[in-house]
Amino acid sequence: MPSCKSEDVVEPEQGDQQNTRPKRPRQRKRPPRSLPQQQQQQQRQQSNNRAPKIPAEDAAVTPQQHQHQQEQQPLDGLSPAKEKKRIHRKRNRKQAKKKQASSPHDPHESRHPEEHVHLPSNSSEPQMTCPDTIDPYQQMVLAASSSGLRGSKVLLNNNAALPPNSASSATSTSDPHLHHQTAPKHRLLPKIYDAYYSPELVQEHLDSGTVLRGVLRVNPKNPVDAYVSLDESPSEKCLYNYPQLKGYDVGRSDDIYICGEVSRNRAISGDAVAVKILSKRDARIAYKTNRLASDRRIDNLKECRRHRLEKMAADAATSLSPNENGISDMSGDRKISMSEEDRVFGAVVAIISHNSDRSFTGRIGLTPPKLTTRSRQDFADSLGTSSAWFRPLSGALPCMVIPRHGIPEVILSEPKQRFCTVKMNSWKVRDPFPSAVFVKDLGRRGTLDIETQIILEENGVCNDPFTSSVLKCLPSSPWKIPSKELQHRTDLRKSCIFTIDPPTARDLDDAVSCTGLPNGNMLVGVHIADVSYFVRPNTALDIQARQRATTTYMVQRAYPMLPSMLCEDLCSLNPGVDRLAFSVMWEMDPETATVQSTWFGRTVISSACKLAYDDAQHVIDGNHLSDSIKCFEFSKKGAVAAHPSRRMQIEESILWFYKLSKIMRQRRFDNGALSLSSVKLSFELNEAGEPIDCWPYAIKDSNRLIEEFMLLANMSVAARIEATFPDASLLRRHSPPLSRRLDEVCKQLEASGIHLLSASAGELQESLGQVDDPDVRFTVEEILTGPMQRALYFSTHSIKDKAGYRHYALNVPLYTHFTSPIRRYADIIVHRTLEASLALFGNHVVGDHPLLPQYFSPFFPRTAAEGSLTESADAAKSLLVPKPRTIAEIAHQCNLRKDAAKKAQEASAKLYLVHYLTSMSKKVAVPGVVSVGVVTKITQEKFVVSLPAFGIDGTIYMDRLADRKNQVLSIDSRNWKLRLWTVEAASVMLAWEAEAPKRGEQAVERSRSDPVADLSDELSVLVIDDNGHGTVRFGRKQTTEHVSQKIQIFSKVAVCVLPNKSPPDLSVKLVMPSIYS
Repeated sequence: MPSCKSEDVVEPEQGDQQNTRPKRPRQRKRPPRSLPQQQQQQQRQQSNNRAPKIPAEDAAVTPQQHQHQQEQQPLDGLSPAKEKKRIHRKRNRKQAKKKQASSPHDPHESRHPEEHVHLPSNSSEPQMTCPDTIDPYQQMVLAASSSGLRGSKVLLNNNAALPPNSASSATSTSDPHLHHQTAPKHRLLPKIYDAYYSPELVQEHLDSGTVLRGVLRVNPKNPVDAYVSLDESPSEKCLYNYPQLKGYDVGRSDDIYICGEVSRNRAISGDAVAVKILSKRDARIAYKTNRLASDRRIDNLKECRRHRLEKMAADAATSLSPNENGISDMSGDRKISMSEEDRVFGAVVAIISHNSDRSFTGRIGLTPPKLTTRSRQDFADSLGTSSAWFRPLSGALPCMVIPRHGIPEVILSEPKQRFCTVKMNSWKVRDPFPSAVFVKDLGRRGTLDIETQIILEENGVCNDPFTSSVLKCLPSSPWKIPSKELQHRTDLRKSCIFTIDPPTARDLDDAVSCTGLPNGNMLVGVHIADVSYFVRPNTALDIQARQRATTTYMVQRAYPMLPSMLCEDLCSLNPGVDRLAFSVMWEMDPETATVQSTWFGRTVISSACKLAYDDAQHVIDGNHLSDSIKCFEFSKKGAVAAHPSRRMQIEESILWFYKLSKIMRQRRFDNGALSLSSVKLSFELNEAGEPIDCWPYAIKDSNRLIEEFMLLANMSVAARIEATFPDASLLRRHSPPLSRRLDEVCKQLEASGIHLLSASAGELQESLGQVDDPDVRFTVEEILTGPMQRALYFSTHSIKDKAGYRHYALNVPLYTHFTSPIRRYADIIVHRTLEASLALFGNHVVGDHPLLPQYFSPFFPRTAAEGSLTESADAAKSLLVPKPRTIAEIAHQCNLRKDAAKKAQEASAKLYLVHYLTSMSKKVAVPGVVSVGVVTKITQEKFVVSLPAFGIDGTIYMDRLADRKNQVLSIDSRNWKLRLWTVEAASVMLAWEAEAPKRGEQAVERSRSDPVADLSDELSVLVIDDNGHGTVRFGRKQTTEHVSQKIQIFSKVAVCVLPNKSPPDLSVKLVMPSIYS
């Protein structure tokens, strides 16, 4: 028997297994297994007896030579193979001793216990820490193999089996020590993400410039791509650490590119994150492992499509080559090009604040998502059947794991039909998916109520009633303006002030006035509801308004930011009642509409009447106000019915507004402004809330009248607050469009005969004016919205260069939102800042500012700027003007909620459009609604059409027209099949074969699946176009023929919009034969 030292592991004899007792291992690198003390002494004595002695002639041998001779000298009774193994084991023991001597800490202790591979309790092998330089899953395999567990399972959960040769299989598990070690507390999975920096460390790195702060957004169509929009421009320290950021500016919306989920580090869209810049080496690794693999998958799909199209071309028995058939060569390897625009790669190191309460909407099922990696597969296997999987509606969110015990069985029984809301919990560094908890069941989708609730939950729109703490902040009812407040405000109740809003508006937050002055100029005023008087800073009402940030307008109702007592009563500028307001007035030249002087002040007004846009348009068209409109005027006893002269004064003011607004609008576009229109649908609902009519909302001159003066008020207030607080103002900017994408659009339009100049917003607007066809112009404007960036709120402290303050579409240097405080929290902040400015400088001009007129009109009210929420100007500034960092956080919240409200609004309009088209298509033989479509894009395998009547887009694939049934909507009962197509630069030639309908059993079978194939001589089709909507009847044809059709960019084609109620969606099919030329 070979010698065995204390570091070796010795198995007990067969007869001694019953007497073997577990012994706590000594704290060394390789603790021995438990053996009886007598047996260990015998082994040591045998080992000493077998140790070779040094001969006398070798007494001068050095210790190193002696060690070598001892290792090479064979022992008695051992074969050469066993001797070789003995020498190898001895060397391993010496190396282990050296490592143990150099390690100052206990090998059984760890700073991160969850990073160890848990071994059986009676194993003498230590727990091994996985290194960070190799793949996480390989770390577990190496740890298991090095500890003698080859061929056995690595423990992935608390119920994993022990190795088959483990001594614990023969030992009772009733021992508390053994039970504690055989049931590990942590699930053993590879580490996927890096741990977050602590808040103190984040602040330290922010101060040193090694970490930047920004907002993350994830591409929902390809979650591999994410971007961080910086809160402020890089500092000098940051530029010193990262020279590649030189030239980056928040004002140009320069972003940091986050490639892959590992670099995103468990953050989701909308989170405020701390991000570090990756080196070129790390950036190339991130690109190769994430984006390059995604691009190759896309290339593989294109390659499969190319082979499919080649086969179809061969089946068509044509002599044209594949390239002549419009099939481009998409083969070839993709070159590694990390940046087309010199991207800067980054990685998230911490989440500073979440974008919401992390409640999301989606479906729950028991089937896990696609598991693309081994770590994800192991994670799913470790869950077993005790968990379910949540799939969110948004593609930018990850799948989540939910405990199954809290989920109603009705949801699990209908995983594809029922939707619910969950709340995201923790996301650990070793988990590929976050955990979540079930919140509530939204129901089975399909109805308007359920679909609306899904839209609200998906976009985080708060539908909960206001809490008691919020309602306590409201004044008691009935409320009356305090006499002290009247003394400190400018009284404008006798002025002719009125409102112009949509007919269904209930929150009237803006009013206008226009009167002549003795010097021949006009005194024009915009009066905005003083919501900041009721929403005091840092109250429960203020906190709730900041969280909601905006009112969300759906088709059937509005979800307000403030309680209805403020929205519809105390703050709404209803006619005939006294209301608090913030007013901006200008002395304007009536011929040129130029501003001579500006006045700001806190006022009291009494609106004379409430007009709808149609009422004002009626006056613009040369008519008088309807007698049904009630008019009031102020008296000491209160509001009374107005004299007929007041009604004439209102009509005269409307005409003056119209004249001035036309001059202002023309000058604004002459100065380089850009306007891109979009379709906004209006609906008429019945008593049950179902849509019974739909039409595009028409913009009239009365709408533009109000728009021009609201823009002027916003620009004037922006200049005033920026002049007073240059580092603490909340403004709104619009960055220039993405140059690369804009150039691509211009080249595409150039091939279609439309020449666009894109050097500035003014050149784009001038180019659009040369497009005569309204449908084509609408389509071009819709295409141009693709490269455009969204407008954002920002803090002036965040952008160092004031050139970044500009608003691209308006082409003005300063802009903000001031005119809608009832429905926008940003406007309330601007009101407070303006109030602080008035407390500091009064109603007069603030210093020498280039955007503020220096002349103070003698016709303005001469009142002191008193009545502030505080007693002194310094106190007003400290209370009303937040700190720069707070303003940046408010801007971030307002941007998130505004985008979410817009998405909810668009989804609501689409939902009601689907239900409307569904109800209309039931009245005709042909399913869906036929309308005109304008072709906007042509590629090798598809073309895209835009529907101006509905403001939607649709994609039609050529290969589906060729080899799939029911892809063409036939209005003459024939089978239309695409046989061949040829694609050029901006056109496609389609070769159709129109087959005569078959009789007999085949026709009957077809009629069951396609309602077009009925037995009548004529087919009724619902058509909606510029001429309105109506039913058109088409005849049937019984002949077979071949038809050629050429489609170009901006060609008008007949398409059919097919609604799908669950989920609410619209699909587009080509109509043949086309009813449009």
